[in-house]
Amino acid sequence: MRITSRGHACLEISTVDGSLLLDPGSFSALDGAFTGKHAVLITHQHADHADQGALAAALAADPVLELHAPATLAATLRTELPAAVRSQIRAVREGADFIVGGIRVRTFGGTHATIHHSIDLVQNVGYLIGDKAMGGATLFHPGDSYQVPVGVRPDILALPIMAPWGKMAEAADFAVATAAPLWVPIHDGLLNDAGKALFDRQLGAIAARNSASYQRLEVHTEYRADDLLSRAAQSATDATSLEGLA
Repeated sequence: MRITSRGHACLEISTVDGSLLLDPGSFSALDGAFTGKHAVLITHQHADHADQGALAAALAADPVLELHAPATLAATLRTELPAAVRSQIRAVREGADFIVGGIRVRTFGGTHATIHHSIDLVQNVGYLIGDKAMGGATLFHPGDSYQVPVGVRPDILALPIMAPWGKMAEAADFAVATAAPLWVPIHDGLLNDAGKALFDRQLGAIAARNSASYQRLEVHTEYRADDLLSRAAQSATDATSLEGLA
């Protein structure tokens, strides 16, 4: 598995079999992002996760590109987009298990985190990408939710760190509860460099205290999941060794 960040909540996930794009939104760098993709996976309808103009253009340009999204968003897109691309849109909900582009995808969650009691909740689907049974790494992208995926332990957690619906304590508790050995920060498009450094420092320390590793992915840089996980395992070993010397 190879992982590339496009900024904010958008990730490219590729294997020897295929390539997926998760949450290409308006805060992300999308030039060339859809090229060579077998499918686009959308967690929910908010513009920072689903740039509808970019999605429409991508579907029109590639007649075999699939788009998977929660039912409400899928229905909206089918209504608003040209008839020629409507068959490329798939509605998903929690509990699904399917293969696309040769990559196993499972879905969890179902509801966006509460922003305020006066704001209606929307559908939100978290995606677990990959299959440990086939010897590969797994990555969980929760969208805008801190609902812990039941019955699975992802190798890599794409961790939303800053949002109107969350706070750092909730992000940390969520990450610890997933038991993922590697936390990769996402959903940071509203933070400047000083803010990112603060969140990285605090969440990195919490990860270390919980035998996990926190690693920021540079935008437009491709990372091998195996390399990231090896680095995470080494960090955990080093932390244990330091505790033994204390």
